[in-house]
Amino acid sequence: MIEKLRRKFILVTMAIVFLVMLVVLVALNATNYFHTAERADEILSVLAGNGGKFPDEEFSGKAFESGSIPPNQAVSIETPFETRYFTAITNSNRQIIQIDTTKIRSVDSEAGQIYAEDVLASNKTKGYLDDFRYKVVEKEDGTFLLLFVDSQRELQTMRAFLQNSLSIGLISLVFIFLLVFYFSKKIIKPVQESIDRQKQFITDMGHEIKTPLAIISANNDVQQMLNGDTEWTKSTGKQIHRLNGLMESMLQLTQMEEETYQPKIEPINFSQVLREACEPYILIGEKKNVTVSLDIQPNIIIQSERDAINKLCSLLMDNANKYVREPGTIQVRLDSHQHKIRLIISNTVSEMPQNFNRLFDRFYREDQARKHTAGGYGIGLSLAAAIVESYHGQIQASPLNEETIAFEVVLPLK
Repeated sequence: MIEKLRRKFILVTMAIVFLVMLVVLVALNATNYFHTAERADEILSVLAGNGGKFPDEEFSGKAFESGSIPPNQAVSIETPFETRYFTAITNSNRQIIQIDTTKIRSVDSEAGQIYAEDVLASNKTKGYLDDFRYKVVEKEDGTFLLLFVDSQRELQTMRAFLQNSLSIGLISLVFIFLLVFYFSKKIIKPVQESIDRQKQFITDMGHEIKTPLAIISANNDVQQMLNGDTEWTKSTGKQIHRLNGLMESMLQLTQMEEETYQPKIEPINFSQVLREACEPYILIGEKKNVTVSLDIQPNIIIQSERDAINKLCSLLMDNANKYVREPGTIQVRLDSHQHKIRLIISNTVSEMPQNFNRLFDRFYREDQARKHTAGGYGIGLSLAAAIVESYHGQIQASPLNEETIAFEVVLPLK
């Protein structure tokens, strides 16, 4: 239980850290991308506003001093000398009639033609094509001006930032995992000590109560021999039996939750054990007007402990018998598939539980009004879950329909 709790703590902590780091990395890289695209778009806007070139008079320095060029633009006096770009012009039929590559060395007229045709075919007005940021401007006469700005340097910087941020994030994640893994033992230690004290208390209490119960049982037997069976001796006998059953179940549950618990393994005929466990409830069902139907695949062999499997089947059948609607049905199905054994025990109910996961909590009862009338101790399903987990299986409760609940057990077929 402690190791399971520790693993869950590590998993939840690392999931939170991962999500936080993911949000931060996405935000940083998205911001970097938009700033890079925004800077290129501002340069394209200047070019578009001047027919595909930089206005030399606006970059003499006086324009910046006078404020005619807004300070938030990604342009400066050096921008015309730093920027590599080329343009293309089409007629009104979107046919390319002119390519200007004088402001760039890496693209010739033939390559510029291909880039322009690809942009026209995409029907987009702006975006990235390879390492170029482009913009398509429709003129008043119906012709189109295509502008391409070389953003290779900016994109390389952006990609390097992405790679570095991912590397730093991954290294940080590993480092944080090592810290969480190391300190998780210390964080879980108080919980472990509390659970250990609880287990020790249950064990000590079980041994201490056995003697008084034995004495009370002996005294009750003496009263029965001297005075015969009375209402009081019968009631006392029932309560003694109830307490003995409770202590036995608590001790079994505590034993199975121990980290060092190792069940005895031997070949067991699961089908036979289940059928034997169901037989008493068939007779009980006839008295309660409850139909018990069995669909058990024969000769399913499992490597397990016979007492544990018998206890598991009895607990699930007892639970179904206690909470079945009268008249109603209990259905038992056992089969094997792909190296797994599946046991499903379902029963009709008067009211469907609201929280199926809590049904396996110790001492939990969905219907408090039936807490005593239904009998039992409130730990039957907890003990069943502990048995299943000790064999690395799974158990769950779910509704089959509006009036039927099913308990499904899946065990590895070893």
